[in-house]
Formats: sequence, C-alpha cells, structure tokens
Amino acid sequence: MSLRIYTLLLLLPLFFSCTRSEKKTDTHADLTQKERDSLSKYYFDLSSNYYQSSESHRIYRDSSLVYNPDNINYRERLSYSYKKTGEHIEAMRILNDAVERDLAEGTTFSLQYRAWSLLYFYRDYHGTIRDVDLIFDTLPETTNKMLGCHGEPCLLLKAQALYRLEKYQEAIELFQWILEEDQRQGFDPLDNHLAYFYLGRCYTELGAYEKAISFFEEQLAVYDTFTEAHFQLGKLYKKLGNNEKATYHLQNALELFNKNMKMGEPYFERFDEVFLYQIEEELYP
Repeated sequence: MSLRIYTLLLLLPLFFSCTRSEKKTDTHADLTQKERDSLSKYYFDLSSNYYQSSESHRIYRDSSLVYNPDNINYRERLSYSYKKTGEHIEAMRILNDAVERDLAEGTTFSLQYRAWSLLYFYRDYHGTIRDVDLIFDTLPETTNKMLGCHGEPCLLLKAQALYRLEKYQEAIELFQWILEEDQRQGFDPLDNHLAYFYLGRCYTELGAYEKAISFFEEQLAVYDTFTEAHFQLGKLYKKLGNNEKATYHLQNALELFNKNMKMGEPYFERFDEVFLYQIEEELYP
C-alpha cells in the first residue's frame, strides 16, 4: 500500500469523528478509480467489525461512501444502522437516496428492501403496494413474478398489505395467484404457509368461516406445528360452537407456544403472530 493511501486510512476516520456531512467538493480527486474502490471496500468491510448501532460502524460506513458515493448497496446498508436504533427519519432519508440512485440506473435492489421495510417496520401498507408496483413497472416484463424483496416474494408483501388495509377480496385474489404461480414454477403451494395462513385470515374476516377452516386444516395437514393456524382454528370452531375441536386446537397452540414454536422474526412482529395471553383468554375465558 502506498504511503499516500496509508495516510488517508489513518486520517479519514478522525475526520468523520468531527463532522458527518458529505462534502460537495471532491478532496480526493487525485486518486484513481481503482484506489477509490479499494478504499471504499476497506472501510465498508472494516465497519462490519462494529455493531451496526455504534458510532464507529457509521463512521466507517460514511468513510466508504466518501470514496464511492455511487455505491448504492453501501448507501442502503448504512440505513440499517439508523433503523435499528429507532432513528427512522435519518434511516429513510438515506434509504430514499439509495432508491433514487437505484431507479436512475434501472435497478430496484434498494426499492425491494424499502418495500419490505415499509410493510414490516413502518406498517405503511399503501407505500408497500406503491413500491411493489413500481418494482415490476421498472423491471423488464420477463422478470420472474416471484421476485424476492429481502427474502420474501414481493407480491406476497403486497398481498399482506392489501389484507392489512382490509381489502380482503383483492388480497385473496393475489394470494391465490401466488399459490398458482408456485405450482407453475414447480413448487408445492402448500410449502407457502404464509399465503395459506393469510387466505384463511381473509376468509375469516369476510365471515366465510368454513372456507377459512379449509385453508387452515389443509396447511396443518402438512405443517402440524403451525401454532398460529391452530390458534385461528380454535377460535373459529369456538365461534361455530364446536367446543371439542376448539379446545383441541387451542391446547395444541398452547403446547406449541410453550415449545417456542410460533411465527417469529428477530427484527419484527408478523401479522397475527400469537402471544400467550391470547391463547389463555380463549382457553380460560
């Protein structure tokens, strides 16, 4: 490594400890693109040695962007740090910047992450639908319709947003389409437990209890440790006056819950995720 680059490695973090604003002028114009990319990656990798919520993590991520401000992936990942500490305004400012740069290049990676974040973190259902629609409007028509948004099919995010907006019939049509697309692509639709579960929830909200029961029962036939499906079935059978089946499913939900077998994510709460007090209220009114 040249003396010039080594000196910059030492001084740049000190610079960011004093100011976090990005400069309008390029103070490193004499560096080649290869040197910029190398330094950018160095600081990005270095940031991973620190907790995302720490000041050091952010300083090194900022340092990375000084040398490669057009790296959309680095910019998007900087937003994670702010989101995880509840600094949501700054997190969204950074993420929105990444999305704008992303779309300018005709890509949607940051937009896919924003759609996921809007659904699960911010409960912005209209925003989720907008972003998912924009993803498919931006990408070629040949794009796989089961394209993932941060690990889940983008259209599954949209269907859940429709469900939360109480647009149950629209949600049902989209969940059904997703299951049919799974089958067309050679997957077993029953493996898509979330689509089955929320179809059951949509039909429950529409008062079509027998239809809802059929979806929950079909899912439990292949996934009998699905705590939330047992819980919803228990409530439905209780509503229909079938106390024997209601008790069976609610007790199953309680046993599975006590084994820590339930819907759960480390960073967010899923819709209709069940909690102990809910099961106990149904079992012991």
